[in-house]
Amino acid sequence: MIEYCHVAGAELAYTDSGGPGEPMLLMHAGGFADWFVPMAADPALAGYRVIRLIRAGYTAAPAPAGLTVADHAGHAAELLCRLGTGPAHVVAHSSGAPFALQLALDHPELVRTLCLSEPPLIDSLTDPADHEALHAFLGPAIGAAMGAVARGDLPAAFDAFMSPVCGPDYRRAMTDALGPGAVEEAERRSGYFFTGEIPAVNVWPFDPARLAAPVLLVQGGESSPAVHRMTAYLAALIPGATATTIYGVNHMLPLTAPAELARVAAVFAGRAATLAASK
Repeated sequence: MIEYCHVAGAELAYTDSGGPGEPMLLMHAGGFADWFVPMAADPALAGYRVIRLIRAGYTAAPAPAGLTVADHAGHAAELLCRLGTGPAHVVAHSSGAPFALQLALDHPELVRTLCLSEPPLIDSLTDPADHEALHAFLGPAIGAAMGAVARGDLPAAFDAFMSPVCGPDYRRAMTDALGPGAVEEAERRSGYFFTGEIPAVNVWPFDPARLAAPVLLVQGGESSPAVHRMTAYLAALIPGATATTIYGVNHMLPLTAPAELARVAAVFAGRAATLAASK
């Protein structure tokens, strides 16, 4: 069941499995809020208290203007505090990763581990040597999406972004995982992603030296070479970070391989908990 709460003038929503184990917070990617719906119900996470966050801008209520990455991280922190969970294992996908990283930086006492699935290809997370090529690749897609938003055509904006980032079969993958009407509902609710989230993420600064939580980076084996280069770059940049690959899938992996991602996240969280208990 979806619950709602209000934090600093913003409406959030969440589901809470109420499981008996340590909390695991799922922070979805941009575009739509249901990226982690299949994974949240996977048996591999049955031993955790799984909290699936629906960020401000993705409920029926409009997001306050000018929300920053730190604001979204603060919302997540307030939710964990209200639920009384203690520190959580945080799993994030794509543009959810900056919010998760900022949560760990601003509220280290609330984050036990970070499992980051394919963080976004933004300047603060990629090798400066790759920036020109990334801008040439993503710039036209984002430009086309923003033009469609300006015309009031959210379906065209959604397609202009999702096709190059997630592949031409993204509609089928969404429908297979979430059911009929999933794409249309995502299109209808995608406005904040373009008008608020992308601008906020693109100006977000990242300071890896301050990260204390263990970090696992997850990439799809079929994702672009740019994603694989970013994963390698971040694994070297973030102290103690490790990386793993889920083969046969691309950026859609939370929807196309939810069981594999759930298993990876559970194993990583379990190892971290065991290591902490042994100290």
